Amino acid sequence: MASVSRRTLRNGAFGAAVGIVLGFVPVLLFVAPLVGGGVAGYLERDGAKRGAIAGSVAGGFVAVIGVVATEAIGFVRFGEVPIAGAPFEVLAVSGVLAFATAAGQILVAGIGGCLVGLLAAERRRAGAGNRPRHPVSTGTTGGVRTRSPTAVVAGLLAGIGTFAVVAFAVTTALDPFVWPSSLVGLPAGAVGGVAVAVLGYLYLTRDTESTVNWRHVGFAGIAVALAFGLVVGGLFVIGQDRISETAERTYEYEYEVTVTMDETLEDVTIYAPVPVENGSSELGDHFVETVQSNRYVLVPEGHDPEPVDPVDFTYELVETERGSMLSISADRIEVTTVHYRDVQNDSMGWSEWIPPEEYDPDDPEMGTSHDGDFRFAVSLPATEEIETADPFDGEPLLSPQSDRREIDCRWTVGDSHRCFEYDSVVYASYDTDDETEVTVHTRLSGRNEWFTGGWTGNEYRDSSSGQLFGPQNGWHRITGELAVGIGRYR
Repeated sequence: MASVSRRTLRNGAFGAAVGIVLGFVPVLLFVAPLVGGGVAGYLERDGAKRGAIAGSVAGGFVAVIGVVATEAIGFVRFGEVPIAGAPFEVLAVSGVLAFATAAGQILVAGIGGCLVGLLAAERRRAGAGNRPRHPVSTGTTGGVRTRSPTAVVAGLLAGIGTFAVVAFAVTTALDPFVWPSSLVGLPAGAVGGVAVAVLGYLYLTRDTESTVNWRHVGFAGIAVALAFGLVVGGLFVIGQDRISETAERTYEYEYEVTVTMDETLEDVTIYAPVPVENGSSELGDHFVETVQSNRYVLVPEGHDPEPVDPVDFTYELVETERGSMLSISADRIEVTTVHYRDVQNDSMGWSEWIPPEEYDPDDPEMGTSHDGDFRFAVSLPATEEIETADPFDGEPLLSPQSDRREIDCRWTVGDSHRCFEYDSVVYASYDTDDETEVTVHTRLSGRNEWFTGGWTGNEYRDSSSGQLFGPQNGWHRITGELAVGIGRYR
């Protein structure tokens, strides 16, 4: 086993410094360990094996400095080591991820040192043998292949092609499990591309009377395979593990009804669309049993409103001539209006309360707000993955809905994203002023979510909305929108 001399440590430290500096450059950070290892291998100037050792030393320095810096930053920011007090499962996953990251950096840097060591050794051998610098000999014996432009171009093209193929393949393979997967795919492609470019160049410029040193080629190939296998395989396993751990608690439905009014309502009954699947409404039942109302109030600076009594809402699932619907009723919903003025200085702005007699509707800096904004929402975990790309059979959708037709999506998220529009209804009965405006909005979503370097997932969204004016006592036609296949799919 080759020893690590002081010279090798010094070269490795210099290569690590180069790699760390490149790690702060937006594009070059993807190849920082490879370049740092290559610099260490170039400084070593003692063949592929010694170059690989120097590059690995550089990668080791980078890995250690990275761990220490992470812990130091966490301690400065949060006052403690980030992993302190963490559960065993978190420590285990963090340890595996840290080991895979460190090993990957060492292997990639070692590959860089090995490849540059190969180039340096070939150049030194050619110089020692006084190889002529002329085009490739066409004779049958004694010919020498030199560093011709053809060999350089061929090596570069082969490297670029390998980079594109490997980067695309790794990015695509890890896309369901790692986000963004290009952070792994691009460095993997860079390592493969550089390896093929260097080895291809060496093959094309070899002596015609000798053979390629397959030991060096095999060493580099095994190192590349180990690096790819460790990094890609480790991230794949960790991604699968995290998906499995978070599966149950991140398959979830959410149902929300928002009712907004700008004046007081009396004897209120509203029927809103409700999620229905296979003729029943589990979300509707859950809503009736558990929902609580939230009232949203704008409080301008300087305003001290008197406490208001909470509205006594009642909820019920009712069967109507239009199908199952959610009934929300109350004897009285009292709404208070607040007047304010927008105030702004050089750096910020805010709303300032003003007495009603000072309000001028023609002044663009003045406005009114009310406390008639109510939100009712519930969520319900699913026992299995939600069919978000095709929820029409077996998943809850808002009901009633008719004449559903596919339309162009205003924006597109993923290849499975499709959008629909449909007709629906709401029922409203209440007494109020002729000028009162009431909005009834319902929203349903089903979402699958998992953690792979960040939260991601897919979902479908179903919503309907309608505006009513003045007193009401009857049915009103509204429009609904359904979007399916939103997000990323494993």
